[in-house]
Amino acid sequence: MKSRAALLTLVLVLCALLWPARAGAAGDPVDQGCDTAGLDKAKASASVRLSHGGRIHTKVTARLRVHVPSSWKQAKSLLMDEDTDEYETAMGCLTRPYENQLRWWNEWRPDGSPWVKPEKGGFEVTFDTFSWIDDATGWFALGPWKVERGVARWGLLFEPAPGLHRVDWTKILVDPGDPGAASAVPKPTTKEGATALVWRPKGEKAPPSVVVRIAPEWPRSFAAQDDRLLFANVSTAGGSAWTFVACGILLYAAGKVRRRAGITGDEERAARTLSDWAWLSAGLVIAVSGDEIFFRLARALASEEDWYDREQRLSLPITLGAAVLLLAFGRPRRPVAWAGAVLAAPVLAVSCAPHWFGLPTSLELHVGAPDRAVYALFVAHGCVAALSLLGFAAAVWRTARDCGLVPPSRKAPNAPRDLQLRYAGPAVVIGTAVIGACYAMTVERDWRRISWLSVRWDPAYDRDHLDDIRGDLTWFTVNFQNWWFWYHWLITGLVVLAALRAARARAIESPVEESEDRWLFLLFFPVLVGLALGAFGNNALLEPVWLVLNMAALYLVTVAARSRTVLDHVLETTRERLGDTVTAHRRRDVLGRARRYREIHAMMRRLEAGQSDDDILQRRLLEQEVRGLHTWTSASGTPDRLPSRVSVVDVALAMGPRDTWWGNGCRAALIACFFGLPATAVVVWSGWIRGDNWRANLYYGFGLPDIVAGFVSWQACWIGAGFVLGALWRRLPGRRGPVKALAVAAAFALPAGVAAAGYFFMDEGYGDIGLVMLTMLFVLTLTGIALDLDIFQGERRFWQSRFGLLLSIYQMRYFSLQLAYLVAQAVALVTLWQFFADTGGGPPPKEFEGGGSGGGSNG
Repeated sequence: MKSRAALLTLVLVLCALLWPARAGAAGDPVDQGCDTAGLDKAKASASVRLSHGGRIHTKVTARLRVHVPSSWKQAKSLLMDEDTDEYETAMGCLTRPYENQLRWWNEWRPDGSPWVKPEKGGFEVTFDTFSWIDDATGWFALGPWKVERGVARWGLLFEPAPGLHRVDWTKILVDPGDPGAASAVPKPTTKEGATALVWRPKGEKAPPSVVVRIAPEWPRSFAAQDDRLLFANVSTAGGSAWTFVACGILLYAAGKVRRRAGITGDEERAARTLSDWAWLSAGLVIAVSGDEIFFRLARALASEEDWYDREQRLSLPITLGAAVLLLAFGRPRRPVAWAGAVLAAPVLAVSCAPHWFGLPTSLELHVGAPDRAVYALFVAHGCVAALSLLGFAAAVWRTARDCGLVPPSRKAPNAPRDLQLRYAGPAVVIGTAVIGACYAMTVERDWRRISWLSVRWDPAYDRDHLDDIRGDLTWFTVNFQNWWFWYHWLITGLVVLAALRAARARAIESPVEESEDRWLFLLFFPVLVGLALGAFGNNALLEPVWLVLNMAALYLVTVAARSRTVLDHVLETTRERLGDTVTAHRRRDVLGRARRYREIHAMMRRLEAGQSDDDILQRRLLEQEVRGLHTWTSASGTPDRLPSRVSVVDVALAMGPRDTWWGNGCRAALIACFFGLPATAVVVWSGWIRGDNWRANLYYGFGLPDIVAGFVSWQACWIGAGFVLGALWRRLPGRRGPVKALAVAAAFALPAGVAAAGYFFMDEGYGDIGLVMLTMLFVLTLTGIALDLDIFQGERRFWQSRFGLLLSIYQMRYFSLQLAYLVAQAVALVTLWQFFADTGGGPPPKEFEGGGSGGGSNG
């Protein structure tokens, strides 16, 4: 009996000891929901790699690979569609903490990730993710890793999902990149490559708590300071200073034009437009970019929450004011002005009296906001966007009309054509609707990216989804003004071009002859042609320097070309400069002589095959005729001869297709526009679509409209470069167009080369600089050849094709050289296209990161 009692007591004690543990295990939501017991036979490995070189921000790439046994009750759910509840639950057990609505803003997935592949005994799940370290504070989660950011130290912590705490971890790899890890806990098992550390925790019941600390090199840590007050404000101030420097040059040039002797009415109006736009542009950049600096300082020095709310409310009147200023500068007709007033009314009503519509003073739409508040804010944002586009269109129309790009009115041929509301109105409405639709689609796409494993049957999902959409609507105007204002440089370029057009009659050979026009022409180059460079380490402080560098590069080309051009040669007798004697009334005579010169040389080449006495006599007669073609007269009418090293064909080619520098510039701009179409397609594909650039634009609210704007911007760049080539045609070295194009291409490439040296020092990679420089050379070379052909366009009817005429102009030897030159450029272009492989791009803009990534939370 005693033995039985003892046995019964032992059983009771064991039950008492085991029951709480089993009850606790049964109550664990992770074990209950994920059936972690079924993953006892699973094997897993994890890795994380940091890529520093060849990019601005360090890219973090993580991989989780789990071999799931088929005995796991949720294994088959991994084969379901990504939107099903079964898949979300199963994949969440492998990749997420056990929470219904956890969302990670910083985690990005390549297309197709995660991949599920059947294998013997189960399935192989591979989960790839990536992100960038672009802030100096906070942390973010990336797969099974937690990335801690800092000013001088970063951390990589291994924290797999709770559903994987019972699997067998075969390999854990951390590759911090150069210069390696500063510390690692626990000590690694082995090492792979130059910097990768490896742990092989065989037989351990739980995954090891791997912690690796990194001391990144200063270029990468310097660039990762987007959230630091001083860094962000200095960068914004540097970008704004570019506009201030340009405005200062505009005011200086306008003052010189006003003091010009014998100033005409057109020049006086152009000077007034220059000064008006200079002050207006400076005010716009203060309103649009200065408010960023102000609000950052206010949030840092005062209540962050209060000024966060005020920024949302003040963004509407700030953007409204900028749009009204643009509309006033455009000086439209009354119907357009009244349309602007109608668009401004809802914006003023919502900004001044938000309580009328059920909106809080911050204009932030909460989940419980009434429908009329949503409609009111939606209408206000749409109206301010439409008014901004209308103001931009009015300003562009006015400046384009001053440049002669708008044909005169049919009803009044001598009167300027005004912007018509019946055309501008529908265009603005369609543009606003397209931009708004793209923004809305991007908001939804970004939400689906971060919520792909959220439980959608949970009521919290719909509530959070609606709150996210309304939050993005609240910030639409802030994001819109930061996007559209960047393209105000197009108006600056047109204003400068209009001033040059007003003074086109003062100089014949080039716009750099007059000091008043020289400043404007040099400014036109960086505004419309030069690359936007000078941002190193994600900071735009040095951008104004590259405006000056572009101007200096073009000026250097014009200075270096002095006394080296064809028209700078002197006549043999009077020693008079050839360019002073080449006038418009001599064009027909010069072209006639050039044609006869080419005919004689063609006859002489045919005579070279005979070499008989009659052929020699005939050749001497032809040589005597050639000497006669080189007789000339000076500007005073004194008989003279062309320089010995200059032929009449050289003189004809040096004149250009038109009689003035303005005519040559306009003709070259038109030709460059045609050749620039395929070049624009190449550059836009490389800069906006290729590789990770397409992903960045798909998740950027204005990414798709920005592709269209990028196409227009690059077309304007080629057109501007063609104009510079044509305007300087008579002042550029070289006898033929492709050689003259080299000088302009060199002015374009010199600042880019200086920037490339800076990128090399910062180890940021060169991006598309090489591709763009070679594309510019290709476009200018083709434009130069076309201008040479256009000079002899009067002979086109005598040739079966333009190709035959081109052969006659260049002759066989020169044409072979030009053809080989073009082929070499094409080969180099293709080589650069293949060589500059995608480096992963950079992080998309952060306008949709409404929570967590920078404040230490990812939820």
